Amino acid sequence: MIMESLLPVALFSQVGNMLLLVLFVSACLAGFSGVVNIARPAALFGRPTSILLVLNAVVFFAGFFWISWFHYQIYTLLPLELPSQLADMLNRRLEMMNSGAAYAFPLYDAANPPRYALPLWIENEKYYFWFLCYAVLAVIAHFRLQQHRLRGVIHLLLAVQVAILYFAANPFTEPLPRFFSEIGPWFTTEMHHGERFGLFMQLYPKMVFYYNAEYMWFHPPLLFIAYACITLTFVTSVFMLVKYDLEVEQAGYDFAKLGYFMLTLGMLLGYPWALKAWGPNWWWDPKICSSIMMWAVYSTYFHTRLYANKKSMWYFSSFLGILCFGAMIFTFLASFYFPGEHTL
Repeated sequence: MIMESLLPVALFSQVGNMLLLVLFVSACLAGFSGVVNIARPAALFGRPTSILLVLNAVVFFAGFFWISWFHYQIYTLLPLELPSQLADMLNRRLEMMNSGAAYAFPLYDAANPPRYALPLWIENEKYYFWFLCYAVLAVIAHFRLQQHRLRGVIHLLLAVQVAILYFAANPFTEPLPRFFSEIGPWFTTEMHHGERFGLFMQLYPKMVFYYNAEYMWFHPPLLFIAYACITLTFVTSVFMLVKYDLEVEQAGYDFAKLGYFMLTLGMLLGYPWALKAWGPNWWWDPKICSSIMMWAVYSTYFHTRLYANKKSMWYFSSFLGILCFGAMIFTFLASFYFPGEHTL
């Protein structure tokens, strides 16, 4: 890590990995309980599993606090400082750019150089926040629902998510590699004034329109909360296909309502951000198109609720709940495999 001399990266990684190990062990135990309960005709490990789920949520929040602390260190210790002789030239350039643009760049203030106010859900941290949301909702679902096999599936999914974090999306071992590869030369390379000015003009737009964008603090987290809700609606929908249960159906519907609200609000807040960051040429981005498709399926799920008194309508609603989960997975993977503004 090229930034270790400027940031407490080693401390962040050491403590974060300890928290993630505790999370992994407790999630595996909850997952084991889930497998046992799925296979058994009667509930087992009820109280110990309840304690494990609460412990998972607490450790998740501790790790999230630790990520927040690390981001504060970045904000405090890594300002984009320019030599004084370049500040006036930069502001003249920014004023020229602002005169013909719909959205203006803030002028450079030498007394308060721009700093990275990084959101808490970029790179691998987005998986952490997403699974944190699921862990909290899983606790709520566990205490609300008494069906032991349904609980078991919820516990097993939590274990799978934590395993993904531990083995494939660890935000602590190598924190923010893409971000640090971008800004590393600014802090670790000797440059003449022309090179530093050019690099600043590469870093500053992304700082303004992406990392420090106010929409970044609302648009992604709302979607991740929605994703967690959709996952729980998916679980309840699968069980509803097997057997109608009013308690299970109502719980899935309640999670769907929260998820639909968060998804709709998140997509609406993404609209002005897209205009600001990308201009008018963003509409056919693959992830945006697939998100609209997911929202349409979600809306259809709710439309079927108008006919809940019809015979076997719960069966069709459950199918749509499962289809919405599939649309969510496709929407997320669209960032990896289809070129567009959201491509990772």
